[in-house]
Amino acid sequence: MDDEPRDQNHTGAPHSGATDEELSWTAAALATAWVSPAAPLSKSRGWDLVGLQHMGSAQGEMYAWRRVLRWERQLVEALTAADVPSGDDGGEGASSRHRAAEARGAATSAMRDMLLAGITDGERTNQIWGNSMGRDPRDELRAFIASHGG
Repeated sequence: MDDEPRDQNHTGAPHSGATDEELSWTAAALATAWVSPAAPLSKSRGWDLVGLQHMGSAQGEMYAWRRVLRWERQLVEALTAADVPSGDDGGEGASSRHRAAEARGAATSAMRDMLLAGITDGERTNQIWGNSMGRDPRDELRAFIASHGG
């Protein structure tokens, strides 16, 4: 893990010394917790996730939006399939909880990968436009984590 990129803007703020992987994982876990079969991802939260992917253009943002919606749909489908009524012996309930935990774990990993790519894309966008496009992508992840309870 020592060869993972560390934040160069270490300020002492929460998560300021975290690796890109740690920042992305924490943000992904928060986003995954928002999704349930009973409550769809709100548009504002969806756009928060799109913004963290730093696509750099309206066309890129629409591509990212479709990925976020696909991610949400797959998670909801997996959680719905896992929601099997428990049997009298409680075994099915434990199995259902296990399947739901697996689905959330897979969704968190998928979102982490999207957010890790967003760090790279954000750095590239800032280099192209001379940092005039926005903040450091790690700062944005930190702000996202802080504002959503991480």
